[in-house]
Amino acid sequence: MRPRVKATTDRVSDALRRGVFPLRNGGGDRSYSLTAQLEKHFSGGTELSAAYTYTEAKDQMSMVADIGGANAGSTPVDGTLEQRALRTSIWARPHKITVVGTADLPHGFQLGVTWIGMSGAPYTYVAQGDPNADGFLPNDGVSNDVVYVPRDAGDITLADPTEFAPLDSVIQSEQCLQSQRGRLIERDSCRDPWQNETTARLSKLLRLAGRRTLEISVDLFNLLNFVHGDWGLVRQTVGGEGNAVPLLQLVGYDTPNSRGVYTFVPVARRQIDVDASRWRLQLGATVSY
Repeated sequence: MRPRVKATTDRVSDALRRGVFPLRNGGGDRSYSLTAQLEKHFSGGTELSAAYTYTEAKDQMSMVADIGGANAGSTPVDGTLEQRALRTSIWARPHKITVVGTADLPHGFQLGVTWIGMSGAPYTYVAQGDPNADGFLPNDGVSNDVVYVPRDAGDITLADPTEFAPLDSVIQSEQCLQSQRGRLIERDSCRDPWQNETTARLSKLLRLAGRRTLEISVDLFNLLNFVHGDWGLVRQTVGGEGNAVPLLQLVGYDTPNSRGVYTFVPVARRQIDVDASRWRLQLGATVSY
């Protein structure tokens, strides 16, 4: 019989100090979508189509990266680290309407206009400072601990009690918070406003020698914003990776009430995404032969 040898650590890596994440296959996620579409072809080369899509997508962890630590940190813990609740996916857009119209114009020009309206992106309010004491603090500083929504001023301990008024104002203004008073908020149960994407395309096909053709096109993205500066704006609640939005910060512990002491974190709600809201023009040329 071989003598037992005690293992000793001889390869210590600082890169592993934040934890090692075992990855395995799992089940339980689900998604489905239903689409209804109508099309109409008019004389003169004009076509019109309209479609509505309803989608439901739920998962236990919404993947935003190809790294285990990033995914664990960006998905707020609803349930436990090992047994996560099945909730709305970060990618879910329940309602989507698509309208496309094309028309043949004089002198060989063709015009196409597309409008896509869809539900805003989901997000989750979280509490900073590791209130669930799982020891996990993401690199970007945004917590993965879902926030507890207090019923009233007596249901939370604030370092500065006067902060309850602005906190309560946010809760009352958000249906997802108002409807979940007295419990931990569900992951991705809040949602940004409806979004609109509009595109117009004007093109002309030119015949060249032989079978070759040249198509010249002009694409206008965010047509609504081009028409009016207050239209076509994309508004979103600013958060961290994985759409986690800080609402409270854990700063201590209230021993008599057996709960944490918090400060209110002002929320940047419904901010305009400047890049996504701008109209843009693109010129193109395509040669086919």
